[in-house]
Amino acid sequence: MKDVLIAPIFDQAKAPVWEDFLHIRNAATFHVTGSRMNKKDYEIALEDFVSGWLSRRLNFAFGAYDEGNMVAFIQGMCIDKVISIQSLYVLPEYMKRKLGCKLLQAAEKVHAFGVADSFDLISLVNAQKFYEKYDYKPISAGSNHYVKNVRLPMQVRSAVVPVFKPVGVVVKACKEIAKLNGEDFDSGFIKKFHAPLFVYVDCAGNIQGFATASQDLSGTKTKIYLHPNHSYSCVKNSLTRAVDDFYMVQCKVLDRIKAKEK
Repeated sequence: MKDVLIAPIFDQAKAPVWEDFLHIRNAATFHVTGSRMNKKDYEIALEDFVSGWLSRRLNFAFGAYDEGNMVAFIQGMCIDKVISIQSLYVLPEYMKRKLGCKLLQAAEKVHAFGVADSFDLISLVNAQKFYEKYDYKPISAGSNHYVKNVRLPMQVRSAVVPVFKPVGVVVKACKEIAKLNGEDFDSGFIKKFHAPLFVYVDCAGNIQGFATASQDLSGTKTKIYLHPNHSYSCVKNSLTRAVDDFYMVQCKVLDRIKAKEK
């Protein structure tokens, strides 16, 4: 078994994302409670995924992939400066591999641009110690509603962060960097087509470069733009690796779909 990759899901409506979400949720729920989701449960869960996506707030999702198979996921949205984690499920056979931790950390990067003051979630009883380990606290004694305050400065490390919906500070930084490279940045295209966008954020929380990508029959076309004052090879390499990992997962998912159709 190879390493499991954590990858952003820019377009949740793209098959088989919701199918995978439902499969993982059903398996994880059965493992914990002993009861499987019935047809009505599936319909309600799917409706929640679809309505959340169509609301087009700042939606986000990450999947954990073993080859082309999604084995865990986290999904949520940002509403009124609160990042609401609505789903975090791991297939039973992949539990104890710290995938929940990796997915939670990936989701918390959504805060990198100051879009939220806090995170919140509703925790299953058996998951409460897990969330408490990562500084989530119940809103009152015995409550399963957990929050994590991020209004105070959080420790920031330089990192590549996927952007699910360009917000003001991201658009401004990317436009400035693109202009310094003699190019334009089309945030409208990113929003309309849910195109992949990765930015490199330094330790001070500033965007020092970004990458856009598309894929056709000729392969992956990646464009990387760096701030002229911070054209470090490590920034370019980090952005390139993020795009390569994302499309490697996409190609394996496509191979899986083609294999099922045969």
